[in-house]
Amino acid sequence: MANQYACANAGASTCGFRTTWTDEADLRRQIANHLVTVHEVKTPTATIVNYLVRVAKDMSGHVQH
Repeated sequence: MANQYACANAGASTCGFRTTWTDEADLRRQIANHLVTVHEVKTPTATIVNYLVRVAKDMSGHVQH
């Protein structure tokens, strides 16, 4: 399964953002940039980014501990 993320899967049902990612650092960069540019989050906190990374990993079938 490809590594993918969609805001809708994280609860932002009106956001059409979808992306694929190569590694966790790439995913974190994309999420932070998206939060700032689209959702107008001034400074994404570690808590929200960590939550969204977990959603992306769940979507992509990664095993979570």
